[in-house]
Amino acid sequence: MIFQLFIFSIFFVPQLKACVATIPPEEVYITTTEAISPTDEPVEETTEATTEMTTEVTTPAGAGCTMCDIDQIAPKTMPDNTVFYTEERDPVDGCQTTYTVCRRDDDRYCQDVIMTAINADGSHSVTDDTTFSAVATTFTCGDDSLYSWNGITGITELTCEFVECN
Repeated sequence: MIFQLFIFSIFFVPQLKACVATIPPEEVYITTTEAISPTDEPVEETTEATTEMTTEVTTPAGAGCTMCDIDQIAPKTMPDNTVFYTEERDPVDGCQTTYTVCRRDDDRYCQDVIMTAINADGSHSVTDDTTFSAVATTFTCGDDSLYSWNGITGITELTCEFVECN
């Protein structure tokens, strides 16, 4: 019992002292400071109107960024028991976005599933999400009416590869 009282006094007494009520002073003086001090100088009136013109610059989405065709770059051939699935998503900054999935439609699992995008610079692995049987990527349409993904632009072809599936 004494031990519990000792622990209580160590942990809770300092907190009680922190909550001491304050007593207001007997004489309270409320003061204010004027925002503009009065002066004896005459007020100068001007008849000249001042206006400030601002213009807002907006960059409209390019006409081409709504005209991409995912079927043009879709994989030409797919291995047996696999599918290539696409779904249009809400535009980003006015430009078309397309969600794509390469997946197995059987019960086999793969060591790796790879989606590759081909453009003028070569082949690039493009992956937003992957599982043992699928890979998913969301592409954005560019002003050139070609898809892009994370800085890889001008995509002209996609391929899907399923590695060591059992």
